[in-house]
Amino acid sequence: MSQNELKCSIAECKARLVEIDSMDLHTLEKYATKCSNCGNWILKDNEVAQKTYQKVSLQWAEAFNEALLRR
Repeated sequence: MSQNELKCSIAECKARLVEIDSMDLHTLEKYATKCSNCGNWILKDNEVAQKTYQKVSLQWAEAFNEALLRR
């Protein structure tokens, strides 16, 4: 997979930011990985990508911890 295939558009980031609250653990894990590999969030001038990455990462961590506690 080339580096360009990992990049998301800002429109995708905005849409994902809205959808994060309704994602299950599997979907959160998928997007947390995709967002961390995308790299758009690293750029300080890309506020939407930063917010999306931070929110999806936090939601995934919380959902993962909850799943572990339920075991």
